[in-house]
Amino acid sequence: MKKYIALLLGILTLSAGAGERFIYVARHCQAAGKGKGVVRPIKDDAGITQLGIQQSKWLGKRLKELKFKGKIYASPYYRTVATACYAAAECGAKVYPDARVQERVHKDGGNLKKGGATLKQLRKLFPNEIAADAVMADTWLYKKEEPKNTPVHRKRMAKSLDAILAENPDGDIMIVSHAGAIGSLKAEMMERAGKNFSGGTWNCALFIYAVDKKGKFRIVGYDISFLPAEAITSNLHKIDPKKNPKLRKVKSGVDYKYDL
Repeated sequence: MKKYIALLLGILTLSAGAGERFIYVARHCQAAGKGKGVVRPIKDDAGITQLGIQQSKWLGKRLKELKFKGKIYASPYYRTVATACYAAAECGAKVYPDARVQERVHKDGGNLKKGGATLKQLRKLFPNEIAADAVMADTWLYKKEEPKNTPVHRKRMAKSLDAILAENPDGDIMIVSHAGAIGSLKAEMMERAGKNFSGGTWNCALFIYAVDKKGKFRIVGYDISFLPAEAITSNLHKIDPKKNPKLRKVKSGVDYKYDL
């Protein structure tokens, strides 16, 4: 496994010299509405499991290995902010709760029109990880429906990504969001890079992209190797790569796909 980490570090270092900066994207950790051991401090907002906390820390350790130094933008829901903050504590980054990268809103099974914490509440929960200069309106919930299988949500996520990149013209960034949002960003990146790319949106799965000064995008990698096989989940659904190898999208032991 060390050779894969060394390879990824080498690719990132080489790319940085070519004038590229990096976009790290990850889904939140294992979430649950309630149950034994679930941490759920925000009313009407899903909590996270103890495994989810550990997944977030593993993600942060990988970011530290990759020498990530940028800002982490997180959807303001508790599960995404908590993931970002536990990861940030491991790699020394700061977290910016940002409504622009919140989950897709839809009627069938994923209506997220209620819940959500204020920035003050989030600061109280994670005083050391949330950036001092973070700004967020108290009424940030996005209520316009974004139906499935339509370009509406992808367009919003693409616009948000471009705005965040413009605000950070010289630095790397990271976005921690939800499965729907990650899927939209993945589709957008494939189109911009002109390359199809597989990789499941499991909890804390890490996608890495690059963009140069001319605005040319590139798919760099996909990583779940820092997660033990038994810790690969999609919320309360566990993914066993031995029993369900197709679900993992990549061969066992090969957790990076590079555009060399």
